[in-house]
Amino acid sequence: MALAGAADSRYTLDLVPALRDSETPKLLVWGEDDGFQGIAYAERFAEEMPHTELVRVPNAGHIPMENDAKAVATALSAFFAPDGA
Repeated sequence: MALAGAADSRYTLDLVPALRDSETPKLLVWGEDDGFQGIAYAERFAEEMPHTELVRVPNAGHIPMENDAKAVATALSAFFAPDGA
């Protein structure tokens, strides 16, 4: 949590215009039980950024790959190889 708290949001916010203009598909994997940044942040991002797919990981916190690595791997596999190739 200390590392996440030390992050400077200015750098993230600088990316917003480029993300809005981008036609590149985006995958956002978010823990539904994130106590640091609630799921509402992910929902807003997915709504505002074109071509964004939100995958909600149940019973996962701020670092969902620690809580459910299989769910995260499944989301990544489906995103990068949607036809199962």
